[in-house]
Amino acid sequence: MVLKELKKIWAFGIPYLKPYRFRFILGIALSMFFGLSNGLFVLSVNALFNRLAPPAAATVTQPKPASASPAEISPEKDSLVKTLQKDLKKNARLIGDFFKTMSDQWLPRMGQPVTWQQMLGGFFLLPLVMGGRAMASYFSTYCLTWVSARVIRDMQVAALKKAQELSMAFFQRMPVSDIYARITADTNAIYTAMTNGFIDTIREPFTVLSILISMLIIDWKLTLIASCMLPLVLVPVVSSGKRLRMLTKKFTGLSVTQSGSLLEALAAIRIVKAYAMEALQLKSFREQANLGVEMSVKTAQTRNLLNPLIEILSMLGVGFLLVFVFTTNAKPGNLVAFLTALLLAPLSIKRIANLHLTLQMTSVSTQRLEELFSEKPSVVEPARPRTLTKFNQGIRIEGVTFSYGHTDVLHQVSFEIPKGKKILINLLMRFYDPTKGRILLDGHDLREYATKDLLAQMALVSQDVVLFNLPVATNIGFGHEGATQAEIEQAAKRANAHEFIMKMPQGYESPCGEHGQLLSGGQKARVAIARAFVRNAPILVLDEPTAALDSKAESEIQKAIDSLEEGRTVICIAHRLSTLANMDEIVVLDHGRIVEHGTFEELLRAKGHFAKMAEQQRLTAKD
Repeated sequence: MVLKELKKIWAFGIPYLKPYRFRFILGIALSMFFGLSNGLFVLSVNALFNRLAPPAAATVTQPKPASASPAEISPEKDSLVKTLQKDLKKNARLIGDFFKTMSDQWLPRMGQPVTWQQMLGGFFLLPLVMGGRAMASYFSTYCLTWVSARVIRDMQVAALKKAQELSMAFFQRMPVSDIYARITADTNAIYTAMTNGFIDTIREPFTVLSILISMLIIDWKLTLIASCMLPLVLVPVVSSGKRLRMLTKKFTGLSVTQSGSLLEALAAIRIVKAYAMEALQLKSFREQANLGVEMSVKTAQTRNLLNPLIEILSMLGVGFLLVFVFTTNAKPGNLVAFLTALLLAPLSIKRIANLHLTLQMTSVSTQRLEELFSEKPSVVEPARPRTLTKFNQGIRIEGVTFSYGHTDVLHQVSFEIPKGKKILINLLMRFYDPTKGRILLDGHDLREYATKDLLAQMALVSQDVVLFNLPVATNIGFGHEGATQAEIEQAAKRANAHEFIMKMPQGYESPCGEHGQLLSGGQKARVAIARAFVRNAPILVLDEPTAALDSKAESEIQKAIDSLEEGRTVICIAHRLSTLANMDEIVVLDHGRIVEHGTFEELLRAKGHFAKMAEQQRLTAKD
């Protein structure tokens, strides 16, 4: 089960690992060395403490008379198995003789004279083994953490890039808090699994394996007794993993909901205060937090239940071992070595068990990220986009119908915008594609152009001005990548923004605050207009640019907009009809259908929908 979950995470992360494969392989190799060094440490303890016993009395054995073996009688019938047995016994004897020679040369023995070489060997054997083990642990952890940090950085950048490539329909369907959690919390969960998981997946199994081999070398009977408790650990490990996976799914969903509520409460703090909704918001958030506490406690119980269980079982193994030693009169070195092994092995077994739980939790995050990366944009880029370097002729909307779900919001809309309702802007800028019909620019369907080239021909000034918590100059410069300071200041002057910017504490380097909260509505609108000046696009799209402003601010902003409109094709969406007074053609939509079109004066005299709206806003036709 551990390998299955790790394989999923590995398959998801391997494209991000490739640039760092050398250091990753080095970290894996050092982790393997660390695991093997534990078995070497057990063998070293055994060799050192067995030297505390005095040498056994020499015994002379009379060789048995040679008997005719089947091989000697019939050499041609000697089987391959018997040959291998002889070779194995011979090699084992050679290895044993080698280690005995090295032990006699470098390790002191109780009751015999001690040389300087033996004193040095006895003193430095265990420190050298543990020193190598410690260095392998340090550098393997460093290498794999170094790699994991960069992999997660690349993964987060890729996740954000993927989200940016998706169409607006995705953002209407997916809460921002959920997207945020996938890019941050889920990638951090994978980081934890990578730093601990890759290390423990290599290190701990090699540790258990090397300790097991060393114990078998020392005494296979003792090994079987000490290992009898191991199968009992597997059942709770597997069952805990399944429960933890279920809890993690619930906890992740709850965290996303709680984060969304918190973001909404803080973003709409003015409305919350204005309607005295603090108590209601706090009650809702407290209920979600209480559910979070309950889920956290259940998760902690599941994770930590294994540790005492493994410790109890390992101590039972020690008890069986001691009984066996006292009843069989085993060597003291064997006892010390086995006690050492039984102290090291449970630690690795606990890490493997915790690794299983960690991977179960991480698999949920991996699945959520895979869902994000598998999303397909509803607005598809053309395979061979038409070149668009300059806007020449005009824009034509032909029989456009658009639906949100099963509801049509535009019905067979057709009109032409020669050179010189908000959903139309979204369609024009290819945030969405029409359900039916098409939009033509210079005689070609928008879907034939690369979206990047298409948007380069447009500048947007919206009612909802989006500013980032960055310097004013940077926010204006977003209109055109690579804009110089001189171009930014010139654009600000044309937008009537230069004066108030220079009065700010740091001038053009003054931050705008989160969502531009350090600026007034009129100031934010001027910055947005300056951004459009910097872009210098031939098509200007105005989306209710003065709807949220008072009359005085509207008059000042309208002057800047009039300056911006010069020499450009202007598409303006507005409910404040005074904004449309200078438009060459006005199209009136009602329930998604065109009901009127004409100039400002023509529509006022027609006494239709437009005239009724104008009357409500106290606008009259010129005599």
